Amino acid sequence: MPTADEPKAREASPGRPSDGDATRHSRKREVQGVAPVLARLTMVGWFVAASIAVGAIAGWWLDTRFGTAPLLLISGVLIGVAVALVGMVRMLQRFGSE
Repeated sequence: MPTADEPKAREASPGRPSDGDATRHSRKREVQGVAPVLARLTMVGWFVAASIAVGAIAGWWLDTRFGTAPLLLISGVLIGVAVALVGMVRMLQRFGSE
């Protein structure tokens, strides 16, 4: 039995991490939890950018073929924006439900 002058020695059980280990493990879990979130948000951003770009390029190409500049370019951009918004909402809904 320790005296009043001696500090109590903390006994760590074999399955129990020390305070330093617990802090490191919680930080590791936080980092591991952030990576999938950032990956999904990056995927949403690329989807939006690609949808608008494909619509714009397709509209520009059709304008050059049919000589209707800028009608089909504007239409392609608007269709790209619509596809991007619908896809983004669906992706974020799936992301929010998990």
